[in-house]
Formats: sequence, structure tokens, C-alpha cells
Amino acid sequence: MDIIQILNYLFMFYSITIISIYFSMCIVSLFVIKKYKKTNDSININTILASGDAEPSVTIIASSFNESPTILPCVNSLLNLEYNNYEVIVVNDGSTDDSLEKVITEFNLEKIDYIVNYKIETKKIRGIYKSKNPIYRNLIIIDKENGGKADAMNAGINISSKFYIVCVDVDSILRKDGLLKLIKSIISNKDSYITAVGATVCAINACKVENGVITEEDVPNKFIPAIQIIEYLRAFLMGRIALGKIKSLILVSGAIGMFKKDNVLSIGGYDEKSIGEDMELIVRIRKYLYENETSHNVDYIPDPLLWTEVPSSYKILGRQRTRWARGLVDTLRLHKYMLFNKKYKTVGFISFPYFVFFEWLTAFIEMTGLVYMIILFVLEIASVKSFLIVFLALYLFNISLSYAAILLNEISYHSYGKPKNMIKLMFFTLFEAIIFHPITVYWTLKGNYMYLRGVKEWGVMTREGFK
Repeated sequence: MDIIQILNYLFMFYSITIISIYFSMCIVSLFVIKKYKKTNDSININTILASGDAEPSVTIIASSFNESPTILPCVNSLLNLEYNNYEVIVVNDGSTDDSLEKVITEFNLEKIDYIVNYKIETKKIRGIYKSKNPIYRNLIIIDKENGGKADAMNAGINISSKFYIVCVDVDSILRKDGLLKLIKSIISNKDSYITAVGATVCAINACKVENGVITEEDVPNKFIPAIQIIEYLRAFLMGRIALGKIKSLILVSGAIGMFKKDNVLSIGGYDEKSIGEDMELIVRIRKYLYENETSHNVDYIPDPLLWTEVPSSYKILGRQRTRWARGLVDTLRLHKYMLFNKKYKTVGFISFPYFVFFEWLTAFIEMTGLVYMIILFVLEIASVKSFLIVFLALYLFNISLSYAAILLNEISYHSYGKPKNMIKLMFFTLFEAIIFHPITVYWTLKGNYMYLRGVKEWGVMTREGFK
């Protein structure tokens, strides 16, 4: 057997494996969503919670850095949730725009005397603000020196007075029943200790927002934000649901995640040195619980609870994706000892191998495969026919996966409602594999190169604001 045959078999084996994994995830997700829908449609969520202070207490923490276009609708949405026992902490992480002034004016805030217990070390807090209006008594604003998202979240945790924390992005709108759905996941799992909960995130770019409430859901006409909707549906409605079902989830979106605060404090909060602080936090929490022999799970619910603004230009999206790539490799490197380590059970033998071989290495293998096919074509070892067959097979696989995610969304939550939106998504999907996907592979490879060079900056993420 010559080297070409060996390489052909290796590429074929990898392709069949990844197709089988995604197909299995799709089947598992379908059954999980159907069961979840049946359970939640037959139970009034409010009946499982006692009224008033008997509800589990929750602190919502939102970090803000130059988020002037979105901060007021976001805070309004957080203050109008269908929940009683919660507080909202917005952390102004050294913004240089007028976002802090906007919040102070809108909610009639004043600076108060407050002794901060720095349970987690953070940058200096310059002031704590509360409203003079009793309607906003559960709102706290922290003004601090800039230290990055992880540092801002840790400052919020230090001030938090509740049992659970929910971390959200300020460029987002949380659904009114969002807290109810998240807390239900924890208290209804009697047979499993839930340390964290994630939920589906949708793109808000073309949706209409009034006073912090989404009044009309829509799909953008622009290619870049629209194609990200398809990406999000694949990631949330397939990958994370399946991994959560088999107790292997190690990633909760930074846009929305609920945590037991004691667990976060026990590991020292977010790691401000980490590039992918959201994923790294989950991995460290699970590591801590495994090493303390605490049976647990990170749950994931398919409900679209949070709507967030996604980048609408290649420039901004490229910054986001290179950062995601750096965050992934950074977390995998920091906790590499967990790979195939029996101490960490499903995380060590399922999720870590999955993220190493089918998330991190995929871009390298795709690029290697493309170069390999070109070499074979130039050397006339492979024909144009074989080249086109491989391309067509990968193209059809990509479309099938995307259409499956769109179908899962349609039969479950109709996140984008109108039939015309489904047609839009299906149309844009036809061009993802040939236009968008190659660029994301490039960004992933660039992100890995930037990581090797030690680049840690986030880059400026410009917001357009809600419609």
C-alpha cells in the first residue's frame, strides 16, 4: 500500500467519522427537543415555583464596554423579567463612550457608599450606583477600571448577593420568561446536580425591539448576519443539546449562562488571563467537581431565551472568529491533561476528544485535504471528475446539516416565525459552503497563528444597535 492510498483511507475515515458524529447529534437532538417540548407544553412553568422570596435567588450580571447603542434596551429587558427574587448588576468596564451617562440618566441613578468585599481580585471599582426610583430597586451599576470581560464579570460576582448568577451580554435581549426557564432546568433535574445551564441564542439583527421587548422576529436580508443564524442553529440545536444529553458539555455561550455562585467562587471566578473565558470557566468548574467526586452535569435547554446582535461585516466577524479560535486552543492547552483521563469521565473521553479532533483540528485537516487534492490534480493522479465528486459530497453534507438544523428549529420553536424567513435561510445555505465556510476556515487558522504569536487582544467589536 503506497502513501497515496494511506492518505486516501485516512481522509475517508475522518470524513465518515465526522459525518456519523453529526448525524448522531441530529438524531439525539430531535428526541431531546421533542421530549422537552412535550414536558414544557404540558406544565405551567409558574406552578413549579413558589411565589415571592421562595423562588431561588438570582443575580444577572452584564458587562459593558462601549455598548451605547444597545445598553438601554438590554437593561430594560432585564428589569422586566417574569421573576421576583432577582437583581440586575451592570458592570461598566471603563467605557469611553456615553453608555454610563445614558444609564445614569435613564434610571435616575446616584452614587452610593458601598464597601466591596473583593472575594475575587479585580481592577479597582470607581463607584456603585443605585436608583432613587424604587421601581428600579433591584438595579445596581458598577463603574470600574477597564480589565476585560472576565474581570468585569468577577466584579459583578463580588457584589452579587444571590445564590445563582446568570451572565449575559449587553448587546442582547433576554426573553421575559428566560429566568423561569433556566431555573426550572435546575430544580426539575432531581436526579442530577446541575452546576450550570445554557440556552439557545438567536440573532436579533433584523428583529424589531421596543422597550426591551422583541415585537417582531425577522431574518436579515444581508448575507453575513443571515448565515450566522444558520451557524447558531447548528451549534445550539444540534451540538450542544447532544453533548448536554450525554453529560459531556464543556461550553456554555458567553451570551447567556446560569451558574451556582458557590462553585464559581470555589475556583476563583473567571480567569482574566484566559482568551476563551466562558469555555474555560465551565471546564474548570467540571474539573473541580470531578476532583471533589461530586456527580454533576451542565444542562442545556433548547429554548431560544436570548437574542443577540451578531457582526454584520467581515471585518468585525473576522475579529470575533479569530478570538474564538484562540479561546478554544487556549482552553484545550490549559487543561490538556483531561484528555482521555478517566478521572474526568465523559468530559475526558467524549467532549475533550470531540473538541480536539472535530473542532480544533478540523480547519487544519480541511486545508490539508484541499492542498492534497490540488497536488493530486496537478500531478494528474486524480481526475477532474474525482475532484468534483469530493467537492459535491462535502457540499451536500454541509447543506443537509444546515437544513436539518433549520428543520429542528421549525418543528420546535419557530424562532423566526414567518415562512419567508425559512425560505431566506434555506436560500442563504446554498452559498455557505462555497463562500462563507472557506473564510471561516481561514479565520480559524489565522486565530491559531495569532495564538502562537501570543496575541491576546479582543479587538474592537462595533455595534449597530437594535432595530
